[in-house]
Formats: sequence, structure tokens, C-alpha cells
Amino acid sequence: MESSPASLNPSLSAAEIPQFVDKLQEKYVCPVCNFVLRNAMQLQCGHQICETCIDPLFGENTQASCPVKTDEECEDSFSKNEIYKDMCTRREVMKLPVYCGYSEYGCSETPEWKNLQSHCEKCEYKPVECDKCQEKVPQNQLTVHKESKCSYRDVVCDHCSQDVPFCQMKSHFEHECPEYPLKCPNGCENVVLRRIEMESHLQTCPNKSIPCGYRSIGCDFFDIVEKVEKHQVVATDHHLRLAVSFSGQTSDQNKALHSEIEERKTEIENLKSTVQELHHENVKLKNEIQPLVNSLKKDTKKKLVTLTERLINLERMVEKQPKREVLEKQEQAISSLKEDLKVCKEQITQLERVGPQGGSSQGGIPQDIKNQLKTNEKQMAIQDIRLAELDLRFQVLETASYDGVLMWKIRDYYRRKQEAKSGRTLSLYSQPFYTSRTGYKMCARVYLNGDGMGKGTHLSLFFVVMRGEYDALLPWPFQQKVSLMLLDQDSFRRHVCDTFQPDTTSTSFKRPTTEMNVATGCPLFISHSVLETKTFLKDDTIFIKVKVDTTNIPVP
Repeated sequence: MESSPASLNPSLSAAEIPQFVDKLQEKYVCPVCNFVLRNAMQLQCGHQICETCIDPLFGENTQASCPVKTDEECEDSFSKNEIYKDMCTRREVMKLPVYCGYSEYGCSETPEWKNLQSHCEKCEYKPVECDKCQEKVPQNQLTVHKESKCSYRDVVCDHCSQDVPFCQMKSHFEHECPEYPLKCPNGCENVVLRRIEMESHLQTCPNKSIPCGYRSIGCDFFDIVEKVEKHQVVATDHHLRLAVSFSGQTSDQNKALHSEIEERKTEIENLKSTVQELHHENVKLKNEIQPLVNSLKKDTKKKLVTLTERLINLERMVEKQPKREVLEKQEQAISSLKEDLKVCKEQITQLERVGPQGGSSQGGIPQDIKNQLKTNEKQMAIQDIRLAELDLRFQVLETASYDGVLMWKIRDYYRRKQEAKSGRTLSLYSQPFYTSRTGYKMCARVYLNGDGMGKGTHLSLFFVVMRGEYDALLPWPFQQKVSLMLLDQDSFRRHVCDTFQPDTTSTSFKRPTTEMNVATGCPLFISHSVLETKTFLKDDTIFIKVKVDTTNIPVP
């Protein structure tokens, strides 16, 4: 089995480079990083390197030479602008057979690299977590694991027939099972009882050890019932001596307790006297405070009555006030009237300066002329608004395309890119275009400073399906092939192109329920270092082309 480059190079993850079935041919190995070509780029001499190896090859220099140097053609230096995508090699590399990412769990499939992700998503050996023991097992073995291998699977106890987790069966036997057979802890011969019967047996067990009946006076004999009874008969003298000794000790303790009781009685009498004095003092303070409490109650009642009356008056005033909506409308009307009044004053001032005869300021302006002027101004304002709306609609109609092809010219590239960096305008939308007069409505979206993985290093280009007027007559989801292109302005033949077939399960291609669906496309469409050259950027302008395959679209 061939070693995975990811296992040899810690900077590469297994997701980026899988484990190849066959040994890599030399033509598929990057001469810079010595691993499989990722997003192959072609040098002028014909050799290929990874797209991510371009910057390490140049370092801080603007020129570099081929890392292979096998012939004279490799000795010439070149710039980053002279490196281009090698789509042929990319396709060949992506067709190489690789091992499934779950081969360690038993999968023997060897799909092509380009199909690895879709295979892994459906692979029956994909590990899943057991909901009981949290162990990861292949998906196709989960049922067997739960039934026969899981340490927390339920098994039936042989004694009590209860369901018990397999790993807890030993503890169940030792501490819980009511039917588990146990031997008497007192050593009864040939006595094996169920746990549930053991407690009652211990109460009558002949081998149970009990203390001597004279334990309370100091006898510490402890043995089985038969021996204790015999001891109590033969040890009478010993018990009498213990009783006399205990009696003497009890007499001394009684004297000490009697003396202590007398002391406690004296303390109680003193406490009673103290409590009596405190009671008299409390009664005296209560009689002094009562007038103050009565006075405070009267003052509080008066204040409450006053506050209640004020509250009622306030509620009545609030009820009489107009509602908030009415006030807002009145404020808007007043503001509008003020604006109209201001305009009228300015017009009257100008007319008074000019005068009815074209220069004389003598005499006033008739009221009917003022009204006519005001009416004319309002009509002119309405016409200006309509003209602006019509102009916007004409601009959209003039630039709209109905053959599935969008030609998008973006001027002021560096200024717009700087606005994207500062966060003022993260992305730009193109004008809409259509597959036909009654077809799909679409547009493009570009992030000049990149989005997601391409942020700060690449231009990101996306395709957007928009809500159109004829969506109800079109088939959904959207299934037409889409090509995204950055046009070459130098030789007109080295366009950067990426083509994809829509994923019919994605919400990006369902029938839109809002103005537009979620954009889909290429976060790493082209790096800034390649884009910002005379090939693609001239006069601070770039051209983007989006082409949608319009074949097999039913015409409503």
C-alpha cells in the first residue's frame, strides 16, 4: 500500500490529499513540495507545480526559474503572470484511484479522487457513534454491535430475569439481584439462600452473635446465643461485682448531676427575673411609641388620599391626550406644511424681486398666480420622479441579455477592491440576464477581495438564480450548465474558466421564494497575484463573462 503524502507532510491534511492506490507517477509529483500536484499550474517550459507552491517558488523575488532545470528551456526566468492553469493535468490527477477515508474501518472501495467526497458521504463503513457506549463503529456494523458487542447492551439476569447492562452484571450480582444465592455470613453449614431471604434468616440464625444481657453494666462477652445463655448462668459472681461497681459509679454521677441541677435552677431564677424586667421595659416603650404610630398612620392616610387624587387627575389628562399614531401623523403633516410654506416664501420673494412687469417690485402678486405656480411646481416634481424611474428601467433593459450570456465590465477595480477591504462594499452584483425572454432570470456576484477561503488572496465569483416573472412556467430545480470566466485582455485566448453542473439538491437551484437564492460558485476563482496583471486587468478594468447552457429549456 502506497504511503499517503499527508502522513509524510504534517502541513497537509488527509482531507486535502488522500491515500493513493498506486505509486504516483513522476509527472504527477510537484517538484517544489515533492507531493501530488494540487490545482496544477503550468510553467513556460511545460513543467507543472502546485498552485500553492507558486509563492514559495518566488519568495520575495518577482522572477523565478523552473525547479526541474532538465534542459535549456528551463533556464529562462519567468514571472507569476506567465504561469497558467493546467486543466488537463488537473483532470488526470483527479481521476487517480484512492483509498476510501474509512478504509481503516473495513471499506475496500477505491474511487477516483474527484469522487472520493461523494463516496465517503454514502460509505457504509462511515463510523457512527453508539448511543449507549459512545464507541465509534462502522455504520453497517452498528446493529450487530448493539446486539452482541456493546458493553452497555441489555442482557437478562439468569437469576431474577431483569434486563441489566452487560458491564454492570457483576455489580448487579454482588449488590442488587434479589434472587442471587448467598451463603450465611455467620457460617451456617450448607445454608445457601436467596438475597431476598437472607435478612429474615439472620434474625433467627443459630450462629448469630449477640452481646451478654449484662452489657449495660460493663460485661463485654459476645458470642452465639447458646454460649451467651451459658455464660449468663456461670458468670453470676462476675455480674454481681459489675453491678456493685456500676451502682457506685451511678451514685457518684447522680451526686454530680444533682449539684448541676441546683446550679441550673439558680440560673433559671435569675433569667426569669431578667425577663420580667425586660417585659416591664417593653410595655413602657410600647406605651410611648403608640401615639407616634397613630400620628404616622394619619399622615400616611392623608398622603395616600392626595396621591390618589393626583393619579386620577393624571389618568383623566392622559385619556384626553391624542393617541401616539395621531400625533405622529400630525407631526408629519406639520413638517410637510412647513416645507411647502418655506418653498412658497422663497418663490414669493423671487417674484417680488422680479415684479409682475419683469423688473419692477411695485405692487403685489395676485393670489390665483401664486396658486397656479404652486400647482405647476408639484406637477414638475412628479414628472421628475417618473422620468428618473423610466431612465433606470431603460438602463436595465439596454444592458439585459436574453441569450444566457452575461458580459460584465467592472471599472475602478482598485478603488472597489479597497472598499471591499475596508468593509464598505463587500460584494458587487451584476445586471440581470436571462436564458430567453420568458426564461430564467440570473445575475453574477463578485467579491473583489475574496470570500470564505479566498478572502484577502483571491477574487471570488458566484452565480445567482433570481426570482423571475415566468418561474411558474419553468422546470425546477435549475439544471443548466454554468460557465464562469475572467476574460483575457492581452492575447484574448487565455481566459480563466470554471464550469459546473448545478447540484439539484441544493437550495441555490430551487425555485426562488425571495428576490434571489443563495449564491454558489468559486471562492478561489483566481488569485490576486495572477489577476492583477496586464493579461486580465487593463485601464483599471476587468471583464467577467457568465455563460449558461440554454439547450433543452422548454419555451413557455
